[in-house]
Amino acid sequence: MIGDTPPWRLLAPDERSRYWRSQWRLGVPGLSVLLLIFLMTAPLLVPVPVFPHLALLGVFVWASFQPGLMPPWLAFALGLVADLAFAQPLGLDGTLFALAAATARLAGARQGQPSGLFDWRLAIFLVLGFELGAWALMDLAGRSVPLLPLAWQLLTTIAAYPLVVAFCAVLQRRSFGRGLVR
Repeated sequence: MIGDTPPWRLLAPDERSRYWRSQWRLGVPGLSVLLLIFLMTAPLLVPVPVFPHLALLGVFVWASFQPGLMPPWLAFALGLVADLAFAQPLGLDGTLFALAAATARLAGARQGQPSGLFDWRLAIFLVLGFELGAWALMDLAGRSVPLLPLAWQLLTTIAAYPLVVAFCAVLQRRSFGRGLVR
């Protein structure tokens, strides 16, 4: 009986293959954040750690503008990859990335369609909370970090926000054919 057959079984093998190949777009947010993580491991020839936390911004941008594509569990998994890449205690970035994704989703659900300035201010508070949380969790793990490098990273991360938004917007348009929309 056709009424009892699931739709998946009605597809021919080539149709199933075409369907799965068309789903690559769902991986774009995660892959872009992975790219940002590995970009952060690039060596810089400066005396102070000034590299912005691009991966955190990537998680925030995708969770703000496309919450269905950056759920907190994916942000947690990406944070674990970041922990391994940055040689930090396992779970530090995982926990903070998941909290950042959940915060962005909650703020987007409550605010509706805010302006770019609102998103930038929210990102500033989120990055500040992330840096303070990382500082406290690193101290708890017995790996105390001075506040000055975290302050430099806070400032560079805030300044890098428009660049990460532009990067994610280009990926969004190329993958889905439209701009970042909620």
